[in-house]
Amino acid sequence: MIVLGIHGGVTLGQHEPAAALIIDGRCVALCEEERYLRIKSCYGMLPDHAIKACLDIAGISFADIDLVVTPGITYPGHAERISAYLRHNFGSCPKVGLVHHQTAHVNAAFYGSGKDKAICLSLDASGDGTSGMLARASRTSGIKVLEEIPIQNSLGFFYTMMTYFLGFSDGDEYKVMGLAPYGEPSIDLTRIIRPTSGGWQFDWSFIRQDPPIRSPFEPLYDNRLADALGRPNRVPGSEVTPYHRDLARSVQAAMEECLLSLLRAARSQAPDLDDLCYAGGVALNCSANKRIVDEAGFNSFYVSPVSSDRGLALGCAYHGAVLSGDTPEKIDDPYLGSSYSADAIRGELESNGCTYQELEDPAETAAELLADGKVLGWFQGRSEAGARALGNRSIISAASTEEMRDLVNARIKYREEFRPFAPAALVEQADDYFDTKDLEYPTMSITVDARPATADRIRAVVHTDGTARLQTVDSRTNARFHELIQHYDRKTGVPVILNTSFNLKGQPIVESPRDAIMTFFACGLDALILDRFLVKKIATQ
Repeated sequence: MIVLGIHGGVTLGQHEPAAALIIDGRCVALCEEERYLRIKSCYGMLPDHAIKACLDIAGISFADIDLVVTPGITYPGHAERISAYLRHNFGSCPKVGLVHHQTAHVNAAFYGSGKDKAICLSLDASGDGTSGMLARASRTSGIKVLEEIPIQNSLGFFYTMMTYFLGFSDGDEYKVMGLAPYGEPSIDLTRIIRPTSGGWQFDWSFIRQDPPIRSPFEPLYDNRLADALGRPNRVPGSEVTPYHRDLARSVQAAMEECLLSLLRAARSQAPDLDDLCYAGGVALNCSANKRIVDEAGFNSFYVSPVSSDRGLALGCAYHGAVLSGDTPEKIDDPYLGSSYSADAIRGELESNGCTYQELEDPAETAAELLADGKVLGWFQGRSEAGARALGNRSIISAASTEEMRDLVNARIKYREEFRPFAPAALVEQADDYFDTKDLEYPTMSITVDARPATADRIRAVVHTDGTARLQTVDSRTNARFHELIQHYDRKTGVPVILNTSFNLKGQPIVESPRDAIMTFFACGLDALILDRFLVKKIATQ
């Protein structure tokens, strides 16, 4: 069976639209609308470009699809709306099935993990009338819901509300996570949220109700929040003070304690299940995920590489595959987007008047440039699904010094100075630099402690609290990126580089060669490697 999973907007609040195509149980494509449309998060939009990209990757037409599945089971008339949209854009429409938003997240985590059975958790702000779901999952007996978490007790809404109060926007929760280690957990938030036995209690009255929120671009918090904290909100763009650092740390700490309370109860509720699979927007919090690894007591922990709503399409497609009688296959790697031929890249370079060089060994050349202190745009193969660049649409540099970190933040990414960068390390040598606990970290989903003995060699990727959002690079899933780091290790003795997403602040990760070229010439990157083509900037006197 050919199943298309889609997620997108019929309301302004819907975001991160995407499409996933599963054929006979195997995911052959997972594409995100923002990458093609070049609008970050694509609020309120449906995944036109993403669907077309999936069809192109699979080499099929829309008429070949047997079933479409989308979240929105609580939305009246939603299947009919989606059917009308698809008929208008593609000329026909197969049967459209609906699945609960949180169930789609659970499906993406469980079936993507390849586990036979597991405890599954979905946590986000809201979706289909709830903010989370705890479930037992089995490949033989399916998904059994243990608990649904109401919106009025949303851990995701709490964190987003505090993100706004700290002067950031919807989708900027990762900035709060990055700021938190600079502060102390010294601010009492128990009036707002507190852990309870088996979960937490959030005071929903701190969410603005009068007038009710209609747009994700409005601040979430009620004026009562400023009264409770004794301070006004931080105005966006204003100074980040020690108080804001402490508040960020206190928010992060409160969220972690609430999350751990839920998971400890889940562990005792299902003692026969040793594995945890996790998705939803809250699962992007890699610092909290470290606490889960360290303290929650599971034998294994899988975080979906498409944890946020960009992964709903995958969960929907898995749901359709199960309904169709197919056996869902796990996600071996996140490289599920579009790729571009050498001829297409060459044509784009020539049409833009770029001077370029065709390389014998792109990985060797990239390593030479990194060892020489250069910062590169690195573009190869199929684009990564998910929020993190993992070596196919990346900006890379040496990880050696704090000065390199500051340079990439200021001259290339144009973002806040407190934001950390991630290390990409050879999987076979990562434990020399990080406390990996003999685990692999292929998708930058969990922070780990840097080893003090080697931390001074990779200061650009060690955060102020001594942790790092590690990516372990394996030759089986990304041979060329692995080869690049091997070459760099031979030249420098360090098997770790800095890896950040190939985009500028506020933009989606680049998708096409044209996107990469535009971004390269819009910032302080020294060189660009597009598959086997090297582009450098002409030095001016």
